[in-house]
Amino acid sequence: MIYCGGDALIDFMPLEHADGSVSFSPKPGGAVLNVATALARLEREVSFVGALSTDLFGGMLHDHMVREGIDTTNVRRSDDDSTLAFVSLAGGEARYAFYDRTSASRLWTGLTEPLGMAEALHVGSVTLIADPAASAYAALAERASRHMVISLDPNCRPGLVSDGDAYRDRIARIAAASHIIRLSDEDLAFLHPGASEEEVVNGLLDGKTRLVIVSRGADGASAWWPGGRLDMAGRQVEVRDSVGAGDTFHAGVLAALSRSGRLAVEALDRLDRASVENALAFGTAAAALNCMESGCEPPALDAVLECLGQ
Repeated sequence: MIYCGGDALIDFMPLEHADGSVSFSPKPGGAVLNVATALARLEREVSFVGALSTDLFGGMLHDHMVREGIDTTNVRRSDDDSTLAFVSLAGGEARYAFYDRTSASRLWTGLTEPLGMAEALHVGSVTLIADPAASAYAALAERASRHMVISLDPNCRPGLVSDGDAYRDRIARIAAASHIIRLSDEDLAFLHPGASEEEVVNGLLDGKTRLVIVSRGADGASAWWPGGRLDMAGRQVEVRDSVGAGDTFHAGVLAALSRSGRLAVEALDRLDRASVENALAFGTAAAALNCMESGCEPPALDAVLECLGQ
């Protein structure tokens, strides 16, 4: 089981019509729900941890989880609003306008019962920006790190951050409890202004973290672990858009580690080049296939294996 704690929202994807007008089509999304969806399609057992509204959009999100086989035992329903994000695309790159001030996700205050045993807990994205949810997920990650792998993808949204210092301190707190951390190159620059990539990575590996990945979109990704570093180029595909590509990549890495029996604290202590290369290749293939679709559409396991020639 892999727990995914964080944002589940509705992405309003743009649809351009022949007359030049644009309408928006609602689609389940959110970075953490995207990771959960990708993991489910990659045939990993997954449970969502967080809150959904009882409104129309919350119902859409709940139905999506049920359809995808995502466990909802740890989902709390509330009368607060659903988070909405309107997406604009320029050259395939996505930009977002969020509506999240009074959402169920942001107002989540934590679980009433402790999480059961599992391989990992993944946290990240906009629910780490503001309290009460941000502090609740930080505390959950710290508690869970005693008996499972903690995976962190900050997926920073600088435009939503009102107190940069407080936000950076919170991400640093969660990072200190995390075994796997993925940062985009943009995340790294925002969270660690003025610091070099190597300085940031070395600082993270001095603590509990056992795998740090810096992703660079179409230019690929780099991974560091206590035994070394690996760079992997991106796959060249016909891109429709990049929505959810980073989330799908991260899910692919987790799925590959899980499939090989490496998604455990003691196993991460024995990471080697072959296992890291396999995880990056799996994540890169999954992200490339996602980019060939409109919006976040993570691929099925068979498609990834075929892409890898397996």
